[in-house]
Amino acid sequence: MRNYLLLLGLLLSQVGQVSAQYIIKSEAELGDLKKLPLEKIYVHGNTTLLFPGEYLYYSVYCMNAMTNKLDNISRMAYVELVGEDLRPVFRQKVRLAGGRGQGDFFVPVSVPSGNYKLIAYTQWMKNAGVSQIFQDDIAVINPYRVDQEAILAATDRPGIGRMPVSALETAADMRESAESPREDRSIILLTDRKKYHTREKVILSPKNYRGPLGYGNYSLSVRRKETLSTKSGLTATRYAETYLNVAKTIPKTVNDSIALPEQRGELFYGSVRTHQGVPVVGNTVVISIPGKDFQLKSAITDDKGNFFTYINKEYDAPLLLAQVLDAKSEQFDIRLHKQAPIRLNMLDFASLRIDASSEKILLERSIYNQIENAYYSVKPDSILSIDQKDPFDGGTPEVINFGEFTRFQTLREALVEIVPNVWVKKLEDGNYTFWVKEDLELYNSTYEGDPPLVLVDGVFVSDHDALLNFNARTIERISILRDPLVLGSKAYFGMVVIETINGDYLETIPKTSMGMLDLTMPTLKKHYFRQVYEQDGVDSAARIPDYRYQLFWEPQMVLDKDVLETTYEFFTSDVPGEYEIILEGFTSYGKPISTRETITVE
Repeated sequence: MRNYLLLLGLLLSQVGQVSAQYIIKSEAELGDLKKLPLEKIYVHGNTTLLFPGEYLYYSVYCMNAMTNKLDNISRMAYVELVGEDLRPVFRQKVRLAGGRGQGDFFVPVSVPSGNYKLIAYTQWMKNAGVSQIFQDDIAVINPYRVDQEAILAATDRPGIGRMPVSALETAADMRESAESPREDRSIILLTDRKKYHTREKVILSPKNYRGPLGYGNYSLSVRRKETLSTKSGLTATRYAETYLNVAKTIPKTVNDSIALPEQRGELFYGSVRTHQGVPVVGNTVVISIPGKDFQLKSAITDDKGNFFTYINKEYDAPLLLAQVLDAKSEQFDIRLHKQAPIRLNMLDFASLRIDASSEKILLERSIYNQIENAYYSVKPDSILSIDQKDPFDGGTPEVINFGEFTRFQTLREALVEIVPNVWVKKLEDGNYTFWVKEDLELYNSTYEGDPPLVLVDGVFVSDHDALLNFNARTIERISILRDPLVLGSKAYFGMVVIETINGDYLETIPKTSMGMLDLTMPTLKKHYFRQVYEQDGVDSAARIPDYRYQLFWEPQMVLDKDVLETTYEFFTSDVPGEYEIILEGFTSYGKPISTRETITVE
């Protein structure tokens, strides 16, 4: 992996013509690029049949296409549900750590009945086309919409106004799904019993009987078996067979363009031109995600005016800004661009059809979903804590809370009266700039360097003059960092971060001097709700309906020398029937594991 990182670092240091793609310039460079393996992705989903009001849960495995082992080449994956019209129902960004990620999607009533594809890929995988990306078939039955033409069998297509509800059956051109998947008994799924009553505890113990050969990463699902005849999801073992011969390196030649891997984080790119369309070359661009926990990056424009950067920290603000490090940036046309979508014209959709034989089954399931969603507030998922964001990168700022002092009218007055170690200085050109006093405990001599970096609500401000008369009554606090900093090609001494009470500085300034891009937030890691019932005494959940089809979902389970086995507890619901326990995943050696057991709820 270290060699891959060195190769990638060399490549990125030479990227000059980057807009969305990088152009391969020579045979030598092509040879180097082919040393960086491609990837492939497996997605374990909890179901292949969805109704409005249900969740699609999924667990992502991103692997080195050469070794079949989990890898760190990419830090971001993309998961989409695509309809037969090739339009995405959703597109989610999933952060990867050690090749693993997770997410979920709630199906709203706006999603029509139909045949869909669940696809997943990384930007690096896009270089090999559709054949490289993960694909699995998903069906949606939406009984709340009149138009069911997409899934109705020809003999059961209704007249106008009829709402069809019926059993689902597989068409002749579908992959065979009735056969049981091949199983590897390296890991056995043990339960304390095979039959349970409703609302009864189940103890599940996945046990590794192969020692180091069973160490690996897995995901677990316990869900009621479909009473409708549906195809099974793609298991890890079938996936390994199906995607055995995918491309191992980029199938490109000299002068071809390639999508860059997001190894250092999420990749963003843009361009700077004059209003006459002339590229702005060699200028530093400040890229920021504004807000309380702001992020700040920089890039330098190449000979075509293009720039790129990576965001490797988690963020919670839906906006990216780009500003030229120049007080006259309003003379430029600054743009941030979106990643080019993957071409999906070669997707082959399954042909699922419904008939009119099981209206009762579908009606019951729809009612159960409505009841479950009505009680969601008492059955919430919880978001797992994310890495603490530190906009000061380990520095310890001095913080002055303006609410503790008399409010002054302007920021200039406040700096004089209540803010220590910061003042305003007039430059030779007549402009004013902020200045930060050096920390004498750290620096033995007076620092004769540069003015500080100044931000308001996480927005970079190059023209300090514009802030002198800023309304100090709107400021909540000022944080001061008294250390030298470098941003792009420019050095700063210290940082002055101004936070307003309403956090609305960006809304009050012109946007002509900056590029803006709305961000899609990456999926959040969650701890999924697990119903618990008291075995003795008063049960607070006794009067709450429980019509869960999904009893348990664990998207990331690890078995290694420190965890040879683990035990999970969950409770059955009020829905009787046969439930399937499914484990999917890969050993640390890259071997696929697919195991399943069943339990019955009476």
